Amino acid sequence: MRKLQPHGIQAILVAVILELGCAELSAETSVTVVEHERRTVYHSPQTPGFTCWTGLWAMPDKTVMLAFTQATGPLKGRPKAPPEVLRRLDWPPSGRQNYDMTGLDLSNVYLQSTDHGTSWKKVGEDHFRTCMNGAAYHRAQLALANGTIIRCVWGRYLPYENPPLPQTGLLQRSDDRSKTWQSHKVILNPKKYTMLVTRLKRLRDGRILAIGGIADLPADNKLTRAQLSTKQYPGLIVSHDNAKTWSEPIAVVPPDHAKNWGGEEFDVAELANGDLLCVYRRRDPNSAKRRDVRWQGILAKQDDTWVPKQVGPAPFPHSGHPNLLATREGPVLHIATTGIHWTTDEGRSWHRLNAPATYYYPDSLQGPDGKIYISAHVGGDNAYGSVDQSIKLDTFRLKVSR
Repeated sequence: MRKLQPHGIQAILVAVILELGCAELSAETSVTVVEHERRTVYHSPQTPGFTCWTGLWAMPDKTVMLAFTQATGPLKGRPKAPPEVLRRLDWPPSGRQNYDMTGLDLSNVYLQSTDHGTSWKKVGEDHFRTCMNGAAYHRAQLALANGTIIRCVWGRYLPYENPPLPQTGLLQRSDDRSKTWQSHKVILNPKKYTMLVTRLKRLRDGRILAIGGIADLPADNKLTRAQLSTKQYPGLIVSHDNAKTWSEPIAVVPPDHAKNWGGEEFDVAELANGDLLCVYRRRDPNSAKRRDVRWQGILAKQDDTWVPKQVGPAPFPHSGHPNLLATREGPVLHIATTGIHWTTDEGRSWHRLNAPATYYYPDSLQGPDGKIYISAHVGGDNAYGSVDQSIKLDTFRLKVSR
């Protein structure tokens, strides 16, 4: 077992032993994977396939849902997006015209498993048009107690809608397991904020967290995608009423680090004391090349909100959007293409788990039966047709010995 120590973070994070139930997890805790399986659960009807950006959640009836973005259509000869749309979205990347998805059949695909991830059946698919490689954020989906599914959509990535959508984070609901979706609703006041929601999480007390990047600008601003990214800061909002209304934004980075933070992606894991362990994707403040790095910190619970404590480098290399899973056995998992690690001391030390690294942009869930599910896609942030993508699923259980 390889033990990783965050660089200089020990003096930063609060030294509290994590309690779970009646047991305390000590420095001698051993965490191992048992019953690991990896399988391909979906491939596009055409080859090379374009299937990516997965999300996982459990339904109230204890079934498991998996969603992702799919594109099909010709590799060549497609129409191009209007120049003004491409300018505002800074798209496609220079010299990579096949990143323009205009003219393709794009859809959000929904699969359901009723046998703990062994088999999957398509239960929903809704189509949309864009030049981007997605619009719904599938890791920003979850099910309410009545079975309603909620998902977050980035209005800026749907430039062909008529009438135009608000250019900010939007919420949709499905009352029939993803077969149909209600109209888009703005999440935060568009006269004050532009918010991209990249993650939804439910707390133990039933509240819902929406995690993402916030800009203190009206949603009808004329900034390009690159310009807007310089105004965004990582933050979260909270709902007490099943995503009908939301709190004002809560900062997740201390003020002395907020300027030039770079990047809105992060994830949280709720600890036993109500604090939130955070892992962030940000620009390296010590690199002239402004490379992406991982940092971590604690959001300390204060009444119904949280206050960011000091933050510092995490021991992981950069690997896309961070993914954290607070398990019922106690350990918090950091899940990435570079490996899976666990901590039982609020991130003061991390240990490599005996499980293979994941495929690209993983999402994770601990199911009602205790099994851990990790979805991801083969490939990366690929141009259409350049890689034969497919959807992969890892499942396993944790064995914790003290």
